[in-house]
Amino acid sequence: MRRRTLIGRLAALPAVTTLPAQAAPDFAALERRVDGRLGFFALDTGRGRTLAHRADERFAMASTFKSLLAARVAHGVQSGRWRWEDEVILQPGDRVPHAPAFDRLLPRGRATLSQLVQAILVLSDNPCANVLLRHCCDGPAGLTAWLRAQGDRVTRLDRWETELNDNAPGDPRDTTTPRAFAASLRHLLLGAGLDTAGQGRLWSDMQASPTGLKRLRAGVPAGWRVVAKTGTGGRGAVNDVGLVFLPDGRQPWVVVALQSDSTASTDELSATLADAMRLLVAAWG
Repeated sequence: MRRRTLIGRLAALPAVTTLPAQAAPDFAALERRVDGRLGFFALDTGRGRTLAHRADERFAMASTFKSLLAARVAHGVQSGRWRWEDEVILQPGDRVPHAPAFDRLLPRGRATLSQLVQAILVLSDNPCANVLLRHCCDGPAGLTAWLRAQGDRVTRLDRWETELNDNAPGDPRDTTTPRAFAASLRHLLLGAGLDTAGQGRLWSDMQASPTGLKRLRAGVPAGWRVVAKTGTGGRGAVNDVGLVFLPDGRQPWVVVALQSDSTASTDELSATLADAMRLLVAAWG
């Protein structure tokens, strides 16, 4: 009797509904849409979760490297090697294409480190990047060596602007992986790599940039803050990397999205990055 009573009671309980597991973001579908490769790595620094797609494949950095170059300058200021107000000589021979800030600064013949960093982060100015590479790194190889000292064993810069944007098939020069770049961003912009003054300066300049309005920033809800640096190069290298700050006080996300091998337009590839961000928000937001 006791057994029959128990069975009857169990049968009377409401059925337990098992909710289906949330599907993983379909980054492959975004790749098919533009017939290219998408490398994606996101880290939730508060909860420790990650989301990855082709995270260990190499992609051309294009101008996203300028966020690392700016961090190198900030690190030198922090260590007392130079000051933000220090001036660097500018020469007409430094000019290469895409020089919106350089052309404004050249008539004076010099610019401060602060002005040059702002130029590469806000306007992605190419000759200003070369000037900083020469003055603060002794060239691209010097930036790579500094990254190695910061713990990044993968990211490499080999050439100057604008040759570094070639993105030739199979060429490892001027490349990174999404996972490695995200680790460097976390270390430099959120961790112990830079002091809070240096981090705050770079955050401000990166947020002021208008170059990424159609990329990762376009994929977040209103009220979210994105601090990012774009890059655009040959063979579909349309990239965006940075930090995402949520309005509810949660710890920021580090997001790196790099593309290659597509013949789609820059606008189409920018839309792919926005949609990748939307997939991340739907999964984590």
